[in-house]
Amino acid sequence: MTIRNSVINGTVYNDEASNGLGFTIVDSEVRIGNRGGTGIGNVGFTALRVEVTGGNRSINCWRNCTVRDSYVHGQFTDLSGVAHESGIRMGSGGVISHNTITCDAPDVPPDAGCSAGLTGYGDFATVENNLIERNMFLVTTGGTCAYGGSSSGKAYSNANRIRFIDNVFQRTAARPNCGYWFPIASFDSSAPGNVWRGNTWSDGGVVKPG
Repeated sequence: MTIRNSVINGTVYNDEASNGLGFTIVDSEVRIGNRGGTGIGNVGFTALRVEVTGGNRSINCWRNCTVRDSYVHGQFTDLSGVAHESGIRMGSGGVISHNTITCDAPDVPPDAGCSAGLTGYGDFATVENNLIERNMFLVTTGGTCAYGGSSSGKAYSNANRIRFIDNVFQRTAARPNCGYWFPIASFDSSAPGNVWRGNTWSDGGVVKPG
């Protein structure tokens, strides 16, 4: 199935357990709205030149998906103070290429707000075999602009084959680290197949994965 030249007021997704039920969305907008929810997900899809706004997670690339030439931003303000928000969440087998990515929702006590523009946590499965290349990570209201999948304390902290190549991390006077603390967190340079190469700051200089 292909969705083309459309505005979706809602979400486009299949179940995380889907097998062979992929889709393509091209030259479209997904407007989740002022509520919790994921705009595009979860398995076997391609999103090309798509803008996603609203919700608490713009895109969930759970397994075998491609997100290219797209823009994710404008997640909702959760007045209940509960939602942990993000731009794109990676699982396994993802290609995340040449996008503009941020999470810019404000913090709302006690616990709502952005984690990162790109997240990857080993809560339910290993984060593995993902290519993250030539993206622009805009400054975020979250603690870091990206996660590398090797978060300690998770049930599956053995991330592998996570490749960050030629990405640009924005920094401003208000956010000199792209995120509140770091440009990238939980990236293990020693993990099998992990690559960190050619990643730079928007105003020049090399971004290190430490």
